[in-house]
Amino acid sequence: MTVAENRERGHYVESAACERWPLERVDDDRAEWHDLEFVQDVIGEQVGVIATVGEVAEAKSCYETYDDRAGRWWIRRENHERLVDANGWYILVVLERDTDEILRISLTRAKTVDRIIGGSWWDCGNGGRSAEQYRQITWTAVFDDLRGPQ
Repeated sequence: MTVAENRERGHYVESAACERWPLERVDDDRAEWHDLEFVQDVIGEQVGVIATVGEVAEAKSCYETYDDRAGRWWIRRENHERLVDANGWYILVVLERDTDEILRISLTRAKTVDRIIGGSWWDCGNGGRSAEQYRQITWTAVFDDLRGPQ
């Protein structure tokens, strides 16, 4: 996948998140470590306020399968830690590979993803992908079933 294709997929996922929740894109010149910001509170019917105006989110997507295995989200440690410190969110998305149909989309606290990571980071070596450390998380760590009711 080229950088342009990856960027296009990122914008597609961000747009889908903005349609689902009261989010707005944040330009890279304002913040490189997150993509989105809440412009209204998110209120759950039975739980009350979930997210508040000004909280930030990072959109991550992966394909359902990659090399015959479950796809993975690529998490850069430096950005992740800033998101955790800001009490931010991830928008976690799984796409069907051939059509880019969104199979699952979730609003997940960065602290929840942090528990999944469990402090285990991998070195990039040679400054790969402009990060010193990263972690890949398979979508199966978050979602049980991709094809069932959403």
